[in-house]
Amino acid sequence: MAVTEQVERLPEPGIVRGFDRRDFLDVPFDMADLDAVLSALRGRTAEDRFAYVVTPNVDHVVRLSRHADLLPAYRAAFMSWCDSHPIWAFARLTGLPMPHLNGTDVVVQIFDKVLRPGDRLVCITADEALIDELTARFPQYDFVGYSPPMGFEDNPAEMDRCVRFIRDNPGRFVFLGVGSPRSERLAHAVQQAGGATGTAFCIGAALEFIVGRKARAPRAMRTLGLEWLHRLASEPGRLWRRYVLAIPPLCVLFTRELLSRRNA
Repeated sequence: MAVTEQVERLPEPGIVRGFDRRDFLDVPFDMADLDAVLSALRGRTAEDRFAYVVTPNVDHVVRLSRHADLLPAYRAAFMSWCDSHPIWAFARLTGLPMPHLNGTDVVVQIFDKVLRPGDRLVCITADEALIDELTARFPQYDFVGYSPPMGFEDNPAEMDRCVRFIRDNPGRFVFLGVGSPRSERLAHAVQQAGGATGTAFCIGAALEFIVGRKARAPRAMRTLGLEWLHRLASEPGRLWRRYVLAIPPLCVLFTRELLSRRNA
């Protein structure tokens, strides 16, 4: 049975919520710093009701402004981290004390300070070999993974297979590394279907950075909020549209935000 069919018949499950949440640029963001996030995650177990984390950046915000049907997946999240230095800077200009939590940095901290030997970690990735690399890099954890075929998000049977894999292989944490908005859609589908446990992270390419497949920007560039420039230089053919074409609509959204706050 397809996930979409299941969702129609199941009651809305309870939503686990993390921190004080504010809307900015019409997207929900949590007002929680890194220490608070890590403290909350330390308390999460493999038996807890399924909840998930989203990491909105400029690309996400612009997409959400054009595809409002994706917004419920963000609103239903356990946590929503601002994974964008420009959005963080814009928020500060309006007086909103929004923390900036780079998704990859937080995942590194989770591996260093939250995980315990023997933890089961469920991974949904675009590449099966990545699971083997994670197992070799972190033998103290129990990795299980599934790699759906390209376009799985538009195939109800494949989406259902992913949902069932997460439900049938309960782990303390679930890493969804199949890109956005596929990861967010999948996390929301798992929550809606019910029966799953653990905490999922929609974390983009973070796992590839952790195993060394992709190189992080130098620390100085990260401190200055220029990691996007390093990624653009590293993968110009794939990323130039995402970064360059997002600038005008982001400016429009920020202008609307300023006008809305002034009118309020």
